[in-house]
Amino acid sequence: MTDLQWVLICAGLVFLMQPGFMCLESGLTRSKNNINVAVKNLADFGISVILFWMFGYGLMFGLSKSGLIGTTGFFIDVDNDSRLGAFFLFQAMFCSTSTTIVSGAVAERLKFSSYIIASALISGIIYPIFGHWAWNGMDNHENGFIGWLGSLGFVDFAGCTVVHSVGAWVSLALLLIIGPRHGRFSVDKINGSNLPLSVLGVMLLWIAWFGFNGGSIFVFNDQVPRILVNTLMAGVGGMISGCFFGWRKYKLPEVEFLMNGTITGLVSITASCHVVSTPEAVIIGAIGAYLMLFAKAQLEKRKIDDAVDAVAVHGVGGTWGILAVAIFGKPELLGTGLTSFEQLLVQLLGILVCFVWTFGIAWLLLNFTNHFFPLRVSIEDENIGLNVSEHRARTEVYDLLIAMDEQVKTQNLSLRVPVEPFTEVGHIATRYNQVIESLEKSTSQLQAGNLELAIAKEKAEIANQAKSVFLANMSHELRTPMNAILGFSQIMMRSQSLPPDHLENTTIINRSGNYLLNLINNILDLSKIEAGKMSLNEKNVDFYVLLEEIEDLLQLKADEKNLQLTFEREENVPQYISTDETKLRQVLINLINNGIKFTEEGGVNVFVSLSPRMSEAEKTYIHFAVEDTGPGIAEEDLSKVFEAFTQTEVGRNSQEGTGLGLPISRKFVQLMGGDITIKSEVGKGSIFSFDIAGKVVEARDIEIEQRTNKRHVIALKSQKQRYRILVVDDRPINRLLVIKLLQPLGFELKEAANGKEAIEIWEEWNPHLIWMDMRMPVMDGYEATQYIKGTIKGNATAIIALTASVLEEEKAVILSAGCDDFIRKPFRESVIFEAMAKHLGVEYIYEEESQGDTVTHNQPLTVEELKIMPSSWIEELYQASVDLDDDLILELIAQIPQQYNILIDKLTNLVDNFQLKKIRKLMEN
Repeated sequence: MTDLQWVLICAGLVFLMQPGFMCLESGLTRSKNNINVAVKNLADFGISVILFWMFGYGLMFGLSKSGLIGTTGFFIDVDNDSRLGAFFLFQAMFCSTSTTIVSGAVAERLKFSSYIIASALISGIIYPIFGHWAWNGMDNHENGFIGWLGSLGFVDFAGCTVVHSVGAWVSLALLLIIGPRHGRFSVDKINGSNLPLSVLGVMLLWIAWFGFNGGSIFVFNDQVPRILVNTLMAGVGGMISGCFFGWRKYKLPEVEFLMNGTITGLVSITASCHVVSTPEAVIIGAIGAYLMLFAKAQLEKRKIDDAVDAVAVHGVGGTWGILAVAIFGKPELLGTGLTSFEQLLVQLLGILVCFVWTFGIAWLLLNFTNHFFPLRVSIEDENIGLNVSEHRARTEVYDLLIAMDEQVKTQNLSLRVPVEPFTEVGHIATRYNQVIESLEKSTSQLQAGNLELAIAKEKAEIANQAKSVFLANMSHELRTPMNAILGFSQIMMRSQSLPPDHLENTTIINRSGNYLLNLINNILDLSKIEAGKMSLNEKNVDFYVLLEEIEDLLQLKADEKNLQLTFEREENVPQYISTDETKLRQVLINLINNGIKFTEEGGVNVFVSLSPRMSEAEKTYIHFAVEDTGPGIAEEDLSKVFEAFTQTEVGRNSQEGTGLGLPISRKFVQLMGGDITIKSEVGKGSIFSFDIAGKVVEARDIEIEQRTNKRHVIALKSQKQRYRILVVDDRPINRLLVIKLLQPLGFELKEAANGKEAIEIWEEWNPHLIWMDMRMPVMDGYEATQYIKGTIKGNATAIIALTASVLEEEKAVILSAGCDDFIRKPFRESVIFEAMAKHLGVEYIYEEESQGDTVTHNQPLTVEELKIMPSSWIEELYQASVDLDDDLILELIAQIPQQYNILIDKLTNLVDNFQLKKIRKLMEN
């Protein structure tokens, strides 16, 4: 075989790099983008070859100007020069290989036109100029290398840097400019659509590499077998190393580890395959694969999304391959006349020059272009897929999804999806049609068999619907103005310019509004109980403080009737528990208030202890007993006390109440894991007892929860993405509230007064998220949501319902209409921000909080805290509390050393709130 024939055969083998990379990259990307990936591989081949022919070859191998740039050989004409033709053909394949590396790295988000620009930049400028520095003179072995880098003794036999690192560093520049794929780092990884195709791609690349390395010697001599064997063994070493270390780190032998390990091994040996031994080739390939895995992890840690790990494989593998020349290469074979250390320095220089030139030029030019011509596709086009958005290339899967989408929109079970015979998608479509056909038959039979039942159910629902409509309308009318009161007060409380007295007034308005909202919610509790839709809302509470608050609340009422109200709590009762605070408070207030109301002499005693019931995993049962000395309940009335709207003889005589308190209280207790029992004797009094289940928590859990609720959002962490938000509500004040809440954070905002306006704005503006009121004139939120979500584009828009309804069945209807989430009015600002973080992935900067923002005032005063003061001081404090002398107590507080500021705060708080009785009772105990 002649040298010319060998070079031509190798050029043909190198051409296999193109289909190899096409298979690899298409298989590692999602099916909605695989056509785009394949077309880019085809296009970059044509662009790179034509540009290399026009002036790339001249810049790279033309007559050198000071070793910097070629000046001849443009628009080359090989004519009858077979040697020139073979050399050009071989080098053109190298140029196209360098260019196509970029395609996989930036897959699934780069415009096709942007890729054309990047391909022209690589093949027309970056690759040939660096190639001139390293390889000029390669076509004339007698004169040696003429490029300034090659003349220094830089060795890159077959293109570790010239081909692979150049492609990788351009990829890195582009990745930093266009960013990761949408949602990439919210999941572990994005899986490829066809891994067997990717494995085929690796095999084609392996074959191509024999031509890549074997042809770079340009003669067919006794060195060719060494080069081919080293190429083979380095690929094997990389594959085994990638599998071993990837398996060890990630606990799975993922296919990507074997594929990328193989390619990295091949890249790593490219620069030194002619000057190392076979064992050294295996080591070089194995080390390259290990470094590739390390680089891949570092890139992902920094959220650099390389779709096929091209930077780690070709950039890091190529860098290691250049260093391996100096570490493993035999000086007598290198023929540079340099010592090993001098060779290492030259190789390092080549690596540095390659990175600075390639990355620097690519980043500057492409970033400049991006400012005037966005390189990346829109989020909507990315979600649809580049096959359709860039090329209108419909696939069988796409057609199947369109047909299914039409069926979802029309709710027509008689529709069937098209079947493409003899394909996997065709089998899926056939099975789907069979399922739909079976479902259609079952539905018809069910409708026929249950017709009478449906009629009876409809009659029952008509009666229930009237009540539900009334409750829904009442809830809507009450909660809508409450939304404005609470919302705007929250916004005012965040203002830095609000005077302290106005801030205090605003805080009172907000607190009172929340109290009124609780009352509104309690009015609706009965309907929820009747419908069986009441649920627990557990949170971490300071149980001791809760009991003290209830005692303080009802003490005045007991004093008005000259009754004693005492609370006794065993020492082993936990202070911090997780329970439904609102329901427990309502139960205790109702039972104690009933005792006070019906008792004329004596009083009401509340006993709290640990229940004798066996505690379950993570649950502790707490026992309550409310004992009064009232008239008692007759035995015949005991069975009626828990019936709604029913009162005992004593209750009817008092002419107070509605008969709902005890039924609601019992239902609440049952939800909390217990039940209420009664022991009563006429003329002596009654004892209402119950247990609740709670989870013991730590004090830090209470503080953390309170601090979290007080955190205020002040800005977005990243301003790179400008999110478009549409606010839809028929009431201007509600729209204004949401806009004032979001505007300071830099969101782009628009508003609409009904569903029809919302659709028009959505079609023109493409918002990322819509806040949708559901009750509106012209077109309501249900119809607007169904229209938007009934389109492919609409699935990329998050829609969150904002409604004043509290009925759970309405929530189900809203979500079934297509809304992605559901938030009730009035809302807390934190709920709005949390929902946007969930559906848009935004992150916030929060207002700094001082470490002192803990609930020290809510912690009860203890005897141990008072013991830091002398006994004489404690006696004076006790006497002052008995005499109700708050001035003297304030003087005594002033004597406490400043380092005990918590004690000072607690005592001052008790005096300010007229709680001198607590001080006296604590010291008496």
